[in-house]
Amino acid sequence: MIKRLFTIFLLLFYSSIMYADDRDILEKVESSARSWLGLVDSGHYKESWENSSPLLRAKTSETEWIKLMTAIRSPRGVMSSRFIATAGATNSLSGFPEGNYVILQFYTIFTEKGLVLETVTLAKDQDEKWQISEYAIK
Repeated sequence: MIKRLFTIFLLLFYSSIMYADDRDILEKVESSARSWLGLVDSGHYKESWENSSPLLRAKTSETEWIKLMTAIRSPRGVMSSRFIATAGATNSLSGFPEGNYVILQFYTIFTEKGLVLETVTLAKDQDEKWQISEYAIK
C-alpha cells in the first residue's frame, strides 16, 4: 500500500513539473511573439525582418518583406486588440528543417478590417530564444 501511495505521489509530482515547464515555455513563446508583433503593428517592418529567425530571412528578402507587410497590414488599419486562440508545438514543419517550433494563432481586431486570424510560427534558435520563422494573416 505504501509503495502505491509513493508511486502515485511521484506521478503527481512529475506531471505538475511537466505542466509548469510547458506553461513557462508558452509564456516565453507568447512574449516573443507579442514583442515581434508590436514591431509589425507599429509599421516597423524592417526591424521585424531583422528580428526574425534566419529561416524567415532566408526565405524572404528584406525588400520583399517590407513590400509584403505594407500590402497586407496597411489596409487593415490600427490593431486594437489581440487574443491568443491556439498554441501547438511540433518538431517538423513543411519547408523547414527539423527543430523545435511553436505555432500560435491570435484573434486580432483591426480598426478597418475587423476580426482576423494571425498565425505566428516561432523557431527555437541555438541560444534557446524563440524567433519568428513565419507569419500569416487571414
